[in-house]
Amino acid sequence: MAQALLSVDNAQFSCSICLELLRDPVTIPCGHSYCMSCLTKYWDRQGVCNCPQCRATFSPRPKLGRNNLLVEMMQKLSAVGLTKGPSAPPLYELLAPAEGGFEHPTFDVSSVRPERTDGQRLLGETRRQLAAQIKEREFEVQQLKQSLKSFSHMAKAAVKDSSRIFSELMEFLEHRRVEMKALIRAQEKAELNRAENHLQHLERQISELKRRDTELEGLSHTQDQRLIVQICRSPVPAEASSSLTVSPHVSFGPVRRAISNLKEQLQNLYHTEFPSVTSAVKTVNLLQMEKPNKEVCDAAHVPALDNRADLLQYFCLLSLDPFSAHRELCLTEGNRVVRRTGEIQTYPEHPDRFDSWVQVLCREGLTGRNYWEVEWDGQQMALGLSYENIGRKGSSDHCRLGYNHLSWSLQCSSSSVVFCHEKQKKVVEVPSGSVSRRIGVFLDQDVGLLCFYMVTARGVHLLHRVETKFDMPLYPAMWLGANCTITLCTVN
Repeated sequence: MAQALLSVDNAQFSCSICLELLRDPVTIPCGHSYCMSCLTKYWDRQGVCNCPQCRATFSPRPKLGRNNLLVEMMQKLSAVGLTKGPSAPPLYELLAPAEGGFEHPTFDVSSVRPERTDGQRLLGETRRQLAAQIKEREFEVQQLKQSLKSFSHMAKAAVKDSSRIFSELMEFLEHRRVEMKALIRAQEKAELNRAENHLQHLERQISELKRRDTELEGLSHTQDQRLIVQICRSPVPAEASSSLTVSPHVSFGPVRRAISNLKEQLQNLYHTEFPSVTSAVKTVNLLQMEKPNKEVCDAAHVPALDNRADLLQYFCLLSLDPFSAHRELCLTEGNRVVRRTGEIQTYPEHPDRFDSWVQVLCREGLTGRNYWEVEWDGQQMALGLSYENIGRKGSSDHCRLGYNHLSWSLQCSSSSVVFCHEKQKKVVEVPSGSVSRRIGVFLDQDVGLLCFYMVTARGVHLLHRVETKFDMPLYPAMWLGANCTITLCTVN
């Protein structure tokens, strides 16, 4: 009779991860139970061994063993219809039959309430799911706050290290400057000493020649021809002749040119190697986009390309890259709004910065499926995608969004919409009554699909669709006309 009257809620024996009845149940130290496979996958994915419900953390990772008591209970309970609800009438019906009713001197039968309906059970399960999600988000918030603090400390340490390294480099260059100065002074001293010695040598030669000239002058009054011939034919002393001559074009110009060449080589080395330094800096990301599992993505539901709610499953938060922004662009609101004001911003020199076309890229390189939206204001703008190796310096088409094989763009103005790739333009028709300043972009990088949408209150309208092959991650990109503003949208 007790077995017949037993009524059990399915949720009491359900796994809070998969929301199904427990399979190979395991109980962890905090007392909660889950499917063994669900909990194993959850811990492998999280990287932290904690309880999905109470967030208790375990270290080292507990060894999971099947809870045999729960297994036996599941087997016994299945015999009374656990998966199909209660097998006996509700208790309040047994206590209050239709004829005559039931009375008890000490117990109020009216206090017995009917068992929960299917809708109530669904409501309870949904609330439990929401509670689990809330705990998960709160845990993420706590982790992010801790990461923010440690990230700031790491950034300060990196600035300190870079300052020290550059100070060492400056000290090295200063030592080389002193060495070069000493080298030039030593050469100056050596050549001056050499010239002084040669000057004294020449002066001795002049004195000797003058002495002989005086001696010969004295013979001009003698009649002894034999003596005259003997003296005139006597050999000139060895020191009377010299192979040294003064250089007519002496200059330190070659030294100056050599130092200038060294400076140019150091500058070229810096410009060659500095991009690797900036790339290393850009890889230090506090937040990163999860790479989709390709097998799961291939088997996943393909979104309906005309349904905004379906597209929003793949919505991603983006941020603009201040290192790529042209100097006429002003980034605000956490690098999510960009304006072209006509004023030159005080951005530092950077190899990734556009110096001619007024463009900016986003920081995130996208793979897999992604969807995002922007709102724009002004006369004209271009929105698109680009590979990271698009040109940055100069005004050639290699740097212009949509005018090369590295980028795709949708050019929007108050009167027209044009798609452009490799200089090939295609006018896009916009139905009357659907004009909107909000543009959506969907990318499936693995499949090679790119779609541009006009977003209205009624949904999305497909403007243009591209099917191609993408070889590398793609970066959202923007070009702004005069007095234009573009905002990266958030979606609740």
